[in-house]
Amino acid sequence: MEVEEKGGRARPAGDSLETCTTSDDAGGLTLAELPDDLQAYIFRKLDYLSLSRVEECCSSFRSIVTECELWKKLINRDYGCLSVFLTSQYGILQLHQSYGHRAQYYDQSFLQKKLVSNLGKAMEEAKSLNEAERPSGPVDTVDVDADHPRLPIEQEDGEAKDAEGGPGSAEETLIARAVEATSTDHPEESVHNVLSLETRVLNSFFKLCYWSSKGSESPMASDALVFKLKNPLTAVSSIQIRPFEAHFQRGSPIYAPMFVRFSFGDGRCETKDLGEEESEEPRGEYSNSVGAASSSGGLLGWNWTSKLYPMEQVHALQEFKLSPTLCCGGYVRVELLGRTQRQEIDNLYYVCLSYVKVLGRPVKDFGVIKKFDCDELPKGWEAGEEDCNPTLVYGPR
Repeated sequence: MEVEEKGGRARPAGDSLETCTTSDDAGGLTLAELPDDLQAYIFRKLDYLSLSRVEECCSSFRSIVTECELWKKLINRDYGCLSVFLTSQYGILQLHQSYGHRAQYYDQSFLQKKLVSNLGKAMEEAKSLNEAERPSGPVDTVDVDADHPRLPIEQEDGEAKDAEGGPGSAEETLIARAVEATSTDHPEESVHNVLSLETRVLNSFFKLCYWSSKGSESPMASDALVFKLKNPLTAVSSIQIRPFEAHFQRGSPIYAPMFVRFSFGDGRCETKDLGEEESEEPRGEYSNSVGAASSSGGLLGWNWTSKLYPMEQVHALQEFKLSPTLCCGGYVRVELLGRTQRQEIDNLYYVCLSYVKVLGRPVKDFGVIKKFDCDELPKGWEAGEEDCNPTLVYGPR
C-alpha cells in the first residue's frame, strides 16, 4: 500500500518522513512537498527579506504566508510595540493622498508586508548611521564600551568642542519640538531652549539657552523631558545630550544628572526619583501592554524603555548609542536620574541641559492618526469609541 504525498509522489505506507527524506532512491523531499503547517513553521523563522522572496516563489507559498498571517506574526515578533495597531478593529488603514482625505480598508497582508519592508529599511539605515565614520573635522571621538556614552576629545586648551562639531553633527535632529518637563525653575529656562546649538548665555541674563529643573534638597531627585519627533514611526540610532556649564557662577559648575534613561511611545511626562525604581522591570524590550496615556490623548504609553546610562560630569556633547530601536508613537522621554551639583546661592541640587538631539531614520509612508485627523473615516469612528484611537495608516505623501 502506498500513501500519496503532497506534490503527487507516493511513498510506502508506514514510512516516516525522515525515512523518505534520507532514502537514496527517493532523493529526499523538496520544501514544496512538506506539509503546510511545517512550511509555515519554517517560514516564521525567516527575516523580512527572505519571507518576501519565499512569497514570490509560487502561489502555494503565497497562500501559506497569507492564510497563516506570517507578516503579522513577523511584526509581533520583531516590533512588539505595533501589536496594539494590528489587533485593533481597523488594523492598518489606507489613505488616498494625505491625512485630510478619506481612509479605506485595504488588503492587510499587503499593508503589513509594506510596513515590514519600510521598517527594515529604516532600521538598516539607522544601523549604518551608527557604524558610519563621523564627518571629518576638528573633533575626534573616543571608543568606549557600547553600554557607555561616546565623548568628544577635549581641545588642548581645555575647552570642550562645541556641539556643532560634535559626533553626528551633520545629521539633522529628528525632534520636531519640545513638549514639556516635569519641572522648570524659571519660565525663561524652558525645555524649548535645549533644541538650540548655542551653549552659553546669550546677550542678556534673561535670554538663556538652557533648561533648568527646580531645586531639590535630595541628590536622588529626578526629572523628565518629553520631545515630539517629526515622524510617529522612527528608527532611533542614538541620542545626544550636553549638560549645562554655568559660566556665570563661581567655578563654572556643571549641572549634569547621574544617569539618563530613554523611553519611546506616547505617554505622560513623569518619572520616579533615583532609588524608587522597580529593579525587576525589564529594560530595553518592547512592552505589548498599553501604558499610561499621554495628556495629548495618546493611548500607547511608553512601550519601550532603555536601561540606565551613566552621564559623565563634563561639559561635552555625549552620545548614547542604541541598537536601532523603533519609536512607535512619535514621542521620546529623557529621564534625568539623580543630581550631582548644588547651587551655592541656595544649597539646592539642580540639573540643567543645554542641548538634546535625536538621530535615526523615519519609517517612510506610514503614520499614526487619531479620530480628529481625518475628514472622512470608516464607520465606527464616532465620538466615545476610544479603542479606535489611534490607528496606523499607510499613505505615501
